[in-house]
Parts: sequence; C-alpha cells; structure tokens
Amino acid sequence: MKLREKNKFYTLMFVPHDAAAKTLSLRIPSSVLKSFIAVFLTFATVFSVSLLYASFLSGKLIHYKTVVQNSSEKDKKIEQIVVIKKELQEIQDQNNSLRRMLGLKVEKKKIKNELNNLEKVESVTLDINNSLSEIEKTKNSLEELKARVAYLNDRLASTPNSWPIRGQIMSTFGYRVSPWRGFHSGIDINAQYGSPVRATATGVVAQVGWMSGYGKVVKVNHGYGFSTLYAHNSVLAVQVGQKVTKGQIISYVGTSGYSTGPHCHYEVIRRGFALNPYPFLGMDVLTASRYF
Repeated sequence: MKLREKNKFYTLMFVPHDAAAKTLSLRIPSSVLKSFIAVFLTFATVFSVSLLYASFLSGKLIHYKTVVQNSSEKDKKIEQIVVIKKELQEIQDQNNSLRRMLGLKVEKKKIKNELNNLEKVESVTLDINNSLSEIEKTKNSLEELKARVAYLNDRLASTPNSWPIRGQIMSTFGYRVSPWRGFHSGIDINAQYGSPVRATATGVVAQVGWMSGYGKVVKVNHGYGFSTLYAHNSVLAVQVGQKVTKGQIISYVGTSGYSTGPHCHYEVIRRGFALNPYPFLGMDVLTASRYF
C-alpha cells in the first residue's frame, strides 16, 4: 500500500487548439508536486508577511517624518514668537516712556514669554497671530504718541519757557505798591547794565523801539497766541520781521523808561492778556503738555 502511494504520479496534459498538433503530457510524481506546493505556499506566506511588515514600517516612517516636520516647524515658530514678543516688549517700553513724559497713564501689561503650554503647532501659530495683532495695535498707539510728542515739541519751541536773563526777581507779577503803585504786568529781573537779554522762545520780532514807560523794548511773536516783551533795554540787537531762535540775544540790559536801576522787565502775553511769566520759567515738555 505504501509502495503504491509512493509510486503515485500526476499527469499534466497540454492540449493544442490545432487538431493536427500533438498533445503534450507531463508525468509528475506526487512527492515532487507536494514539495512544489509546499514551497509555493511557504513563499506566498513569507511574501505576504513581508509585504504587511513593509507597509507597517512605511506607515511608521511616514508618521515619524510627520512628527519630525511638525517638531521642526514648531521650533521655528517658537523661535519666531520669541523674537516677536521681544519686539513687542520693546515697543511697549517706548510707548510707556512717552506716556510718562506726557503724564499719561502707563500700560502695566507685561508680555509673557512662557511657551510651555504651546504643545502643538496650531497653538504656536495662534499665539504668533495674536502677538502680531498686538504689535500692530501697539505700533499704531506709538505712532500717535510720537505725533503728539512732535506737536508738543513744536509747541514747546514756541512757548516762552526759558529765562531772558539769569538773576534775582526784584518785582513779581500782579498788584504792587512800590516803586509804582498799580498792576505790574510782568516780572523784573535784576541784572548788570549791558548784560545780554535772550529770546525765551523761537519767533518773529514784532516790535522794536521806544514805548512809553517801558523805554526801549523788543516784542516777539511766537505763534499759538504767545508773545513776549522785553523792556528797559540799553541797546536793541534785532529788527522788526527778523526770525529769532530760543536763546538768541535780542537786546542788552539798561535803565531806559521808568526804571530805578538796570534790570529786565519781562512779560508773557497770551492772546492779548498778560500772564504771570514765573510758571513758564524752566517749563518742561510734561508741564507744557498739561498746560496745552
């Protein structure tokens, strides 16, 4: 029985479509056929497993590549957001510096640099967009402040905020009884005869010459309704229509007019009304901004 099974054959026949051709037949021992089938099944199994494993590895590699790309993108965005927040902090510091100068309320908000919670690229991108929006708002605020400061500096240059001459104030602004009773529309600053008198603000000379009671005077228009008057001079150093800058010599101390001795009578006039010059002496941009 075993011998019969061992000598068992399988015949494989190839039948041509042409009736004149010969039929081919191939006898294959059962042991060979079984071995071939076993090898084929083993190969097919190995190939299928290899294909599945390759697909698995490919998926892992794609996932790893995506993770690496996302991590690299996140690092770049985090680096970008650090730069943005640093710039934003610098802008806010400038903003607050200008606000202090102008006596405005200072924004105490600090830019947070903590990035620990930014675990995903999407959250980093959102934070970047928020920071960029904040920068735009702060820049607009800063531009407004800069324009305000430029305006105030221009106003300050035309505001009589310096001393015409350094010395002791002999007579103050307002009502007085000596040396002449009545309202005193300026201040008298004691000085040596011939000392230079300087313009207290930029402007244009409006009047030069003799004025009853005041003697030799110089009057300067500064714009924004301001003008200044310098009286009792000995020599006048400017002409009507001449542009003068703050600190420029316009006359020299004398005793012309009603005067008991060499001094500079100094007036600040706003829209035709005399103001007390004292608060304007040494006025800074902060005080000026509040005054304006």
